[in-house]
Amino acid sequence: MSRVEKANRFKGLMQVIRQDISISAAPPPSLDIESPLPLPTAPASINTKVPDAPITDPVLFLPTLPLPISEQPTTTTVKLSKIHRDPDQDRRYFDQAELDNMAVSIRKVGIIDSLSVRLYPGRSDEFDLLAGEKRHRAAEMAGLDIVPVRIFDIDDDTAADIKSISNLQRSDLNKWEETSALMNMLCRHLGKEQEEVISVLNQMANQKRGLTSNVVRNEDLEIVQEVFSVAGRLTPESFRKHRLPLLKLPSYIQTVLREGKLHYTKVNEVLRVKDTEQQRQLLKDAIAQELSVDAIQAQVKVLRQGYDVSSTAPNQALLMQLKGLPQRLKKAHVLEDSKKRERLTKLLNQIEDLIY
Repeated sequence: MSRVEKANRFKGLMQVIRQDISISAAPPPSLDIESPLPLPTAPASINTKVPDAPITDPVLFLPTLPLPISEQPTTTTVKLSKIHRDPDQDRRYFDQAELDNMAVSIRKVGIIDSLSVRLYPGRSDEFDLLAGEKRHRAAEMAGLDIVPVRIFDIDDDTAADIKSISNLQRSDLNKWEETSALMNMLCRHLGKEQEEVISVLNQMANQKRGLTSNVVRNEDLEIVQEVFSVAGRLTPESFRKHRLPLLKLPSYIQTVLREGKLHYTKVNEVLRVKDTEQQRQLLKDAIAQELSVDAIQAQVKVLRQGYDVSSTAPNQALLMQLKGLPQRLKKAHVLEDSKKRERLTKLLNQIEDLIY
């Protein structure tokens, strides 16, 4: 049987997200956002019946669907305060040093790439941020009042897809955030709860091995294959085996990840401590003291050896923090900021006083 290649239902959204639209530092003339320009809609594609085939051939499960988005968004400028970030979006952690650097750049040249937004349903001047949260946060830090945007006329489901896909295309998305984004897309498009999605993935794996007579619906197979083609780094089986366990982490760990209080890499080190109380305490310390990965590893080593963390680990953690300071100061460009450099000088003088 010949292979039938069909367009992924998310292809249009991925093309929109990947558009490299540059806007000069000087904001363009503002348009009347209450009366946007008419936007052409994408032509509907002809649906073709998908033949029965083994699920090992993913190319067969990419149906051609109408593109649910206007081809050309409205480009304009709006007040930054009118753009609202989604508190439930998949990307949770933002490196503070990177935000500081971006804010410095934005103060100098403004926002080069427009933020992607949509109007909140029923409102004429309030916007839902689709893509560009890092730039939005940095623009707030830089004190910008007006920012360039691309306004899309889309429904809630398409908006959710754009948010998830824009994050999945990022190389710095951590494993927990990527897992959350993929699971949300699967739940949304399969129309199922998380446990039901997990059941579908398990059934797919058993079907592939010939261990069940229950056959997953072709429609569900199509959706699963399309969602994973967006991420590109995972297959349904690798997601099932290696990522689903992340969704079963203790609730207090998931809360920290969900709120972006600590990077996944650091949380992963904390998880090496098996005692629940010690794990909770180390997690609190890592957040409160902004411990580096090396410092957390030092405390984990002490805890796993059975020593009293209250006396031994802090000393090792402090030494590890001091060891990594030069690199962290360089990365944060502290020496290039006169105010931060002045504060650093005072702190170094205080350390000198401690020594002598």
